[in-house]
Amino acid sequence: MECLTNTRVARAFLDECIAEQMRGVLTVEKAAMAKFWSTDMQGKVLDECVQLHGGYGFMQEYAVAEMWADARVQRIYGGTNEIMKELISRSL
Repeated sequence: MECLTNTRVARAFLDECIAEQMRGVLTVEKAAMAKFWSTDMQGKVLDECVQLHGGYGFMQEYAVAEMWADARVQRIYGGTNEIMKELISRSL
């Protein structure tokens, strides 16, 4: 239930950012928020999924283990989440 809620909220925020980007009004700060928050939430949701699957969550034969392993690098691609936080803080 919590994972579903978190993924739907993330999707709604990302959809809003995509629409703003297409109109040419997406700010650097909001783009940084989207990248930071969605990749951080991805990690939290997948941690819950791995926990739910128990030992199977670590076996590469299961999709959840592969998703969990692939998700970690998302916090680094396109600028680390720490850099995204710095970009956001400059707008405060």
